[in-house]
Amino acid sequence: MSETQANVHRRHGISKIWIIPLVALGLGLWMLFYNYTHQGPSFQIHFDNADDLVAGKTKIKLLSVDIGVVNSIELASDVSGVIVNASLEKQYSNLLKQDTQFWVERARVGASGVSGLNTLLSGAYIKVLPGSSNKEERSFTGLETPPLTDVNAPGVRLVLESKNTSSISTGDAVVFNGYQVGGVESMKLDEKSQTIKYDIFIKAPFHHLVTENVRFWDISGVSMKASARGFDVSLGSLDTLLTGGLAFSLPPHLQPGEPVKDNTLFRLYDSKEKTLERHYRQKLYYVASFRQPIGGLSPGAPVTYRGIPVGQVEKVLLKEMSARSSHDSGEPIPVLFYVEPARLGMEDRPESAEELKSTMQSSVKNGLRASLKTGNLITGNQLIDLDFYPNDPDVDVEDFNQYRQIPTIAGGIAQLQDSLTQLLNKFNQLPLEQTVGNANHALNQLDQTLLRVDTLLGSPQMQSLPEKVNSSLIELDTTLKNIQDLSNSLNNSAQLLPVAEHEDLLPEAKKE
Repeated sequence: MSETQANVHRRHGISKIWIIPLVALGLGLWMLFYNYTHQGPSFQIHFDNADDLVAGKTKIKLLSVDIGVVNSIELASDVSGVIVNASLEKQYSNLLKQDTQFWVERARVGASGVSGLNTLLSGAYIKVLPGSSNKEERSFTGLETPPLTDVNAPGVRLVLESKNTSSISTGDAVVFNGYQVGGVESMKLDEKSQTIKYDIFIKAPFHHLVTENVRFWDISGVSMKASARGFDVSLGSLDTLLTGGLAFSLPPHLQPGEPVKDNTLFRLYDSKEKTLERHYRQKLYYVASFRQPIGGLSPGAPVTYRGIPVGQVEKVLLKEMSARSSHDSGEPIPVLFYVEPARLGMEDRPESAEELKSTMQSSVKNGLRASLKTGNLITGNQLIDLDFYPNDPDVDVEDFNQYRQIPTIAGGIAQLQDSLTQLLNKFNQLPLEQTVGNANHALNQLDQTLLRVDTLLGSPQMQSLPEKVNSSLIELDTTLKNIQDLSNSLNNSAQLLPVAEHEDLLPEAKKE
């Protein structure tokens, strides 16, 4: 049996088996090169928690376009939240501005409605609101609640600043003449300025109503204020009564001004009345010292001239009073107030202030006085009223520190109290004991007289008196009837006498 030998041929070159590793190596190198050339910037976002976030899967989106991804998630060093390490694609690196905002878009149900339902299937993602700052940033604090309007919604975004907290919250309405034109997107405490700041959005086309001179105020619930002017009650619409809200308008005495840009800062007023107050530059400060109680007089109380507002009370100068006099001297309490020339029909300029200052000096010599009056009988709030009292003796008052003083006169309740005091003093001077003694003696005499009259009326003689009077009246009536009959008989006799006389004369007449 013959043996068959195999012929072995050596092949020169690279074996085909190396093609797959080489292709894999090429793809790896290409991916490294692609990632290197297209790698975007890395940044961090601080969130309160990592709910619905997954490293390597959670996307970062803008207008539903993937622009980045979450790389890793770790706890903050102080365990105050989580740090999300993420990166953007290179072409979107210009989005990392100082005022750019991030939040987790997830399904939410709240007072403002239902949002993020699409994330129930696709999963949560981080949404971006691009900023307008020129400064770049790599560390951000994420929003726990998203803005209520879409990123690309047309309109204007504004910031309202208030020193006092209120019932306004995220989702409340912003109205113009009762019509909703926007909403409150967020609120936060600014630690540096110690103010509350609200981010609001006015949607198009109503954003053209917002100009540099408009004013915003709180219309949440029912606002009631008691002052020297009385009770002021402000009630918004039913929606704002239940949920709260803001309103804005242009005060009648101001021009609209220029349109505003995004993130323009406005002051938030407590009420519409505050927005209508005019603020003048020229003010003349004076001091009025009162000896009567000023418990109802507070800073901001009106200063009037015969009922017309001309200024306001600034403050009570208790510290300055203590520095000028001893505590047991009974000095009057000084009150600092100011008068605005523009409220008297004068122009708001320094020349008008100098003119009014000269007029006030001459008016004091002619009897101009300051008095306290009650502006509201229910609340007891007081105001300062300026008026002329020609009969008041001329007095010279010294300046109080650097302020001119206006002489004061008792007014309002104080005048009534003085009159009542004078009346009580006169009443105390009356001989009350002697008068009361004489009155008691007269009453005793009257009691004795009435007792005697009662005894007389109850005696038998007085009881039988009506029967005797009745019998006498009957007899008198009978007598009068007899007299009447006699009178009738006499009349008849008088009528017969003339007839007999004529009968005697008839024969003689016949003879003639």
